[in-house]
Amino acid sequence: MSNAILTYPLRTVGALRSALRAVLKVMSIAMISVIVLVMAGVSWELFSFFLVTAIFFAALCVARPLSGRTVAGARESFLSANLVIWIFLMVSGVVFIHNQTTASAAKGHVDPTALYQALSWILCFLALLFITCFRPAYLRRLFSGSFKWATIFAIVAFLSCGLSSQVLYSAALAFKLCVIVLTLCAMGEAIEDDAGIHKLFVALFAGMLIVVMAEFITPFLGPDPFAGGRLGAMIGLSGTCGILLLLSLLFLWLKKNPWFLLCAVFSVVVMMLAGTKGGMVASFASLMVFFFMLKRPAQAFVACLVFTIVFILACAFTPLGKSLQKYSESENASTLTGRTNLWNATWPEIKSHIAFGKGYRASRFLSEEVPGAFQEAGNMHNSFLEVLYNNGLAGLIPILIMNFVIVFNLKGPLLRPPTLRVRYYAVAAFALYTHLFVWGLVAVTFGGAPDDRFMIFFSVFLLSMLLRAQCDGTYRNTFYGQRSS
Repeated sequence: MSNAILTYPLRTVGALRSALRAVLKVMSIAMISVIVLVMAGVSWELFSFFLVTAIFFAALCVARPLSGRTVAGARESFLSANLVIWIFLMVSGVVFIHNQTTASAAKGHVDPTALYQALSWILCFLALLFITCFRPAYLRRLFSGSFKWATIFAIVAFLSCGLSSQVLYSAALAFKLCVIVLTLCAMGEAIEDDAGIHKLFVALFAGMLIVVMAEFITPFLGPDPFAGGRLGAMIGLSGTCGILLLLSLLFLWLKKNPWFLLCAVFSVVVMMLAGTKGGMVASFASLMVFFFMLKRPAQAFVACLVFTIVFILACAFTPLGKSLQKYSESENASTLTGRTNLWNATWPEIKSHIAFGKGYRASRFLSEEVPGAFQEAGNMHNSFLEVLYNNGLAGLIPILIMNFVIVFNLKGPLLRPPTLRVRYYAVAAFALYTHLFVWGLVAVTFGGAPDDRFMIFFSVFLLSMLLRAQCDGTYRNTFYGQRSS
């Protein structure tokens, strides 16, 4: 026993040195590659792709276990690697930004950055395929329990690509969706206690912080960061900040670290500067849910006061005030910025393809294909109508069931949590779901493009199952079953 105790730190230090050597090798190769690429005069897009890829592989190396165990037998290593893939999938949309008109996309033109984005998804799939070779047990869970509804939706989306007017576009996004569902199931197999749940929340916080930072900085690289009266052209930035705000508050309660308070204030400021109304309303509603479910009315009042002060300052000293005034004086207020007109125009198309829809993400081209749709709509601006338009009832049913599963599973952890930490996790998960649901009434937060918002929805879906398993022994046995160590 004493020898084992003495040799354990040595094995840990040796494993740590091995991991650091692997990271240094990857970074050295990356630095040499960067120098060569700069000397060769390659494009910024290609340079960014190689740089981000190097960071991705370095992170995968760091995710290796430090306890001396092999990759095949380490659940912690498997979870860490999947969390790295999850974060990379979340941030790929803001790292490889491409702006393309609907008319150009409908003609089949492909922006070069879109190709790098697709390559990043392929890299994630290859990394997942590699680690799956060591731990393939999770694949049996794809069609069991509640996981099957995510799998069914992914299959429906993939099969519907043939109905889309742009098959390759739909197939590329359906491929990413399938990688997301596979990674989700792999994480579910690897998480067995609240420590794993904590790691998942950390990954969500890290991913959303990167997303918000990237979307905040990008407009300032252009000539006019406040084009149109609000920060940048990132329509969903306010709602994205609301997600980061909830995660920051969760870790502020858990860690009592002022760093998370700074992140929360930053998210509120950027939210107001972005000025998207649906995202702000959803953020405020979910914030109030978060505090009241924790039975903290005083903190809810303070948060409401801070929210109001920042909003007033943003209206007074930024172009946001003029933008909101212009909006209130126009006819857009009565039509929710043209959304009700869009829904009325597309409803006949929905009814004519009610069973299977028009193909996954066919709504990207509705401005060109549906008379009466406003220019550059890009989607249905409603999560449930988005699914109906793209995948009909075949896609809507699994989405509705996943919504029901989230609420049903979180009932126990919210009412009878076994520990205070589980209660915090359950409240945060329910607040995140409230945010996505409210915001999803005027935007596509789930059921559409497999972006960071849809991934947060999938994460809450998984968290609801994990949290219920912490409270219900019978469900825990059903959820985990026979698992390898």
